[in-house]
This record gives sequence, structure tokens and C-alpha cells, in this order.
Amino acid sequence: MKTTWLKTLICILGTTVFAPAVAQQRNRFLGISAGVAPLQIKDQLHSPYTYRGTGLKLRVVYEQERPQTQWQLETGFTQVNPQSVVSRKAASRSMDVILNYRWRLSPADKPENRLQYFGGAGLRLLGNSTNYSPDTDVATVLTTAAVSLGASAQMSYRFSPAHRLQIQAFASAASAVYRPDYAYYGKEQFSVSWLGKNQMADVQVSYQYQFRKNFCGMATYQLSYFKYGQPRPVIWLQQSFGVGIQRSF
Repeated sequence: MKTTWLKTLICILGTTVFAPAVAQQRNRFLGISAGVAPLQIKDQLHSPYTYRGTGLKLRVVYEQERPQTQWQLETGFTQVNPQSVVSRKAASRSMDVILNYRWRLSPADKPENRLQYFGGAGLRLLGNSTNYSPDTDVATVLTTAAVSLGASAQMSYRFSPAHRLQIQAFASAASAVYRPDYAYYGKEQFSVSWLGKNQMADVQVSYQYQFRKNFCGMATYQLSYFKYGQPRPVIWLQQSFGVGIQRSF
């Protein structure tokens, strides 16, 4: 009789202690990649011409996935020397931070499904500093900072246990843009807008190949677009092609 009660007590304790832990099970991923980044900048605060160039982009991403939710933090640094048809080369540096929080829209109780998809909210922070005359004593540096809140979605398809394709996208709903004061361009610019005016969007396609239990190789293409309309438009269009490695733990 005592043995039966002891077994029952152990079962109750096991359910109480370990069940929440199972419910909170999560997969975590840390990845790093590097690649080339073609960039186009048309900043009418400086010039009506489009600056184009290709540089280097470094990217670090951390992702955590639970049965019902997923969140992702990504940061990237880009350095490019773009040039227009009528000017010398400029020096442009950009930093972007991406934060996504999504809910699982595919059945969580069917992890064997090849197609998985998530939807939720995303936050984007973008900073750019471009010196349009880096080889002269009188530098013309223009700086822009932007933050945007919007909708984020991700879809992944597993071809086999080792091969997976992942696509994610973001579209802004509300944005704030700040451009500091320049003595020869007038007063500083700051604006907050809703749908349609200060636009920010990005699309990312990633192919992953798992070559070891906790490691996979990545090939990634990313397209980012930003447009600020008032009082003088600025448009950025940046692509990046990168390869890297991701570790799960």
C-alpha cells in the first residue's frame, strides 16, 4: 500500500514540475553571415542624382522558437562607397536593427508538417550616415535615423530533414524619421507618419542546409526599401547577398 502511494506521489510531483518545462520548450538559433550589398541612395537634400555602389554587409541574428510563438533579433552593418554619374565617390555607413515577434499560424501539434508559417508584429530601426565628399576638407555628411512599427510574417518549407527554405517579410504601419540640423540646409527635420508616407519594407529569402546536428549553412538574399517624403525626399534601396553559419542550442 505504501509503495502504491509513493508511486502516485512521484507521478503527481513529476507532472507538476516537468509539465511546465515541456510546455516552455524552445529552440534557439544564433547565426552570422557576410556578403555583398548593392545600394542605391537618392537624397534630394544633397543632390537630384542617384548614388549607386556595392559594399560589404555583416549580419548577426538570434532567434527563439516556442510551440506557439517566435521572436527574432537581427542586426546588420553595411559599408558602401556609392557614386553618382556627376560626382566623386561618397562614403556611406548603415546600421539596422530588426525585432520580430510572431505567433504560429500553422498547427503546433503537427511538427512533422513541411510547411510552417507565423505572423505578428515587427520593429525596424535604421541609421545611415553618408559623407558625400570624403576626400575634401569641407565634408558634407548627411545623417538619417528612422524607426518603424508594422506587420511581420514568416514562412518556412522543409524539403528534407537537412534542407529548408525560409521567407520573411515586413511592411511598416507607423514610422518616425529624424534628420539633424545642417547650418547650410535649414532646420532639423522630424516627422511621425502612419500608412503611406514614410515607408519601410523588407523581404528576406534564406536557404539552409544542416550539415551537422546543431549546425547549418545559410545562403541569404535580402531586399530593404525606405522612403522619406518631406520636405525633400530620400530613397534607399539596398540588397544583400550573404553566406554564413547558424548554430542551434
